[in-house]
Amino acid sequence: MLKQKNRSAVLGACFAGLMSSIFLIFAFPPFSMWGFSFLIPIPYFIVVRSTKLSPSRAAFWSSLGALPGWIWTHLWVNEISTAGIIPLIIQLGIFSFLFVWIASHFHRKYQRPALILPLVWVSVEFFRGVILWGGYPWYLISHPLIESPLSLLAMPASWFGVYFVSYLTATYSIILLLAITTRNPKHRVRIGLAAGGIFTFWIILGFIASPSSQSESRTIRVASIQPNIPQDNRMDWTVRQRLLDWLTLRDLTIAAILDPKNPEPVDVIVWPEGFVPGWTFDPVSLETERSERLAWSLNPRSTQDAPDLQGFPSKIEATMVVDELLMMQAFHGIPMLVGSVAFDNLQIVDTDEGVEYQRDAMYNSAFLVVDGQPQPVWYDKLHLTPFGEIMPYISHWEWLEKQMLSFAAQGMEFALSGGNEIRRLELPVIRDGVKDHVSIATPICFEATISSVCRKLVSQRGKRKADILVNITNDGWFGSWDPGREAHLQNARWRSIELHTPMVRSANTGISCIIDRRGQVTDRSITATDDSDPNQGYLIGDVVLGSNLTFYSRIGDVFGWVCFLTAFSMGISMIFTRSSSVEQMSN
Repeated sequence: MLKQKNRSAVLGACFAGLMSSIFLIFAFPPFSMWGFSFLIPIPYFIVVRSTKLSPSRAAFWSSLGALPGWIWTHLWVNEISTAGIIPLIIQLGIFSFLFVWIASHFHRKYQRPALILPLVWVSVEFFRGVILWGGYPWYLISHPLIESPLSLLAMPASWFGVYFVSYLTATYSIILLLAITTRNPKHRVRIGLAAGGIFTFWIILGFIASPSSQSESRTIRVASIQPNIPQDNRMDWTVRQRLLDWLTLRDLTIAAILDPKNPEPVDVIVWPEGFVPGWTFDPVSLETERSERLAWSLNPRSTQDAPDLQGFPSKIEATMVVDELLMMQAFHGIPMLVGSVAFDNLQIVDTDEGVEYQRDAMYNSAFLVVDGQPQPVWYDKLHLTPFGEIMPYISHWEWLEKQMLSFAAQGMEFALSGGNEIRRLELPVIRDGVKDHVSIATPICFEATISSVCRKLVSQRGKRKADILVNITNDGWFGSWDPGREAHLQNARWRSIELHTPMVRSANTGISCIIDRRGQVTDRSITATDDSDPNQGYLIGDVVLGSNLTFYSRIGDVFGWVCFLTAFSMGISMIFTRSSSVEQMSN
């Protein structure tokens, strides 16, 4: 009989994890049913409140049941690294384990589910999103709420950040559960009234936190280029492929400039992350490259090496593509914001294996091109993507990093360094004959999902330093898995709410769009230049710039840190209390 009850409890914990994973799937793209956010924690809460299993066994079996949800949301990783997806899913399952294990211990000691469970939930999310491995703040239970009407349920993030909204979500979830499960009719009414009061308060908070409309706000007109070039074309970016990609980007840029439906000139043209088809772009490295007078062979490496490229000589100068880009910009006169690489102390050296670009450091960077020249101030990506551009902790040991890559991601190389300082790009504009400038913060790819990075780029010492966020990204990593692109976009939209700052996205394979200060996507309509490829084209639109600073931009993730440190302190206190009790019993 005992074994049967134990088996039922195990199956119940597995089923709870599975139900939570199903709710997760429906809450996020492609389904985007934001109401399921409130249901995601409830199965875990039920397991935590049960005493049929020990905390460790309850945590293990419920986290095992949750794995399908993590697998579904990360299917795209399998296209990059079949071996890499396995440890990733295991790691995400461990976070599910941590919540149930910690929350079970806390609940059994304190018996205050409405206070304890939301605190632990946010602490584990914060640990995953900010602290461990450089942070992976994806698929937080708050994220789908940005799809609520007018994004009202997401607006409190402008005060205390996205983790505050996760706390509100988890709190509302546990109160709903208590209302459903209580047997006392009077208690059910009271809890139901509390749930209604909290939700009403939340809505009012959303209205108060919403950015005010400003009739005299500054605007700029932006063209975002989307070449839709697959990621595998750039894993080994051959000379022929670089030249072909340049032709595609050139034609799209010219088409955007000459678009008869948009006769008003744009203020800036934006290319995606890393899509300048040269070998470098910072001024000093470019001069080093030009002085060497290098030539690169256009002989194909294989039959699949840009077979459509025809009519070119057998060799081209190493800087030909970059020089043509700069000449094009000088001719049309519209500033261009582009992604490329920058070097520290570039040296071009002849070796037995050919020419090598040796350097002290290489950066993933964003440049502004004005008057036919890359500007002397550019942005080097500060926060490298964990396991995409760097292996946290592991990259300190080169041998270990190579062994890990050979096992999980053959062919990849982590050669980038993180930027050393915060920089913003100053865009010159002319309004009514008067010269002005717009300060641009350029989070690159994954950085748009990191609240702290975007906050540093937009504000400093309580003052606004950037008028707009421009997120250049290469979402070709998602391959054919469009829900991953949608999730990336959804995550990035929270930065606009936290900072009341608009964002323009230029994404290689989509989703390029314009996001307003409320986190709403105001335009994602791509003007296709090729009938056979509707995802290749450009987007032109007006953007209202940011003005006032939010409370979050001043205090940052204080709320998340308070939750984490409170839970951590409670855990330490409980350990010492238990140790003291055991010692007294032994005496």
